[in-house]
Amino acid sequence: MEPLDDYYEILQVNPTARPKVIKAAYRALASEIAPDINPSPDANEKMVKINKAYEVLSDPVKRRDYNNNRQYKTSEPGKSNSPPKPAIDPYYIEFKNVAAGVIKKASFTVFNTGGHYTKINIGNPDSWLRVVAWHSISTNDELPLKVDIEAIGRDWYKRYSDVICVSLDNIQARVDVLLTTRFRLEITDHEWHNIEFENLKTWIKKRKDILDTGEMQRGKTFRYRLNKVTRKYQFRLRRDYPSAIYDPYD
Repeated sequence: MEPLDDYYEILQVNPTARPKVIKAAYRALASEIAPDINPSPDANEKMVKINKAYEVLSDPVKRRDYNNNRQYKTSEPGKSNSPPKPAIDPYYIEFKNVAAGVIKKASFTVFNTGGHYTKINIGNPDSWLRVVAWHSISTNDELPLKVDIEAIGRDWYKRYSDVICVSLDNIQARVDVLLTTRFRLEITDHEWHNIEFENLKTWIKKRKDILDTGEMQRGKTFRYRLNKVTRKYQFRLRRDYPSAIYDPYD
């Protein structure tokens, strides 16, 4: 197979670049190199390459097929000894407002954008985050490789973060994973408790304007107010309830 042009290099973007980044890079280059703007004699040739690169990388199916065959570029003469270069897409995964104890699933893809490699290693944190499976999505090589992960936060209102390291030989790349469990609190007293507005607005909705005047809002189980001195939102258990769970998402 003939070696492929490096479309990522032509558009000056990372192989893991998001579509909006690719689009922005294309527009920036086109505005500089377009023949009707740039009098350079090679402007037409450069513009053809830029358009072709954008045509492929802006189309999800064409980009997938291009990524699957891209490793053949490393078989060009003089490049066989170049080191491998792992790339991960996406390189950041985040789970937000997850209920404690609920398993969340996601996946990422590992590519090689460099030279030949002999082995692949995928680290497994095996804690709140773990790698559960992986499989090749190419018929030509082990890469690209799709990796499936699972994440679970056991505690309420907590932030979990970890990384999964992937290496081709001794060259390493990483994907950062973040999980935050949603706010949930068991109240067993009748004192006022400060609360971030983000954890209150699901319940308060359009009543925020009234709440901001300092007027107390009465819910079925809790009472809410804006402290006029500290300017912090607060809530407390109603006197006729000995205990209750405050969960604005329920």
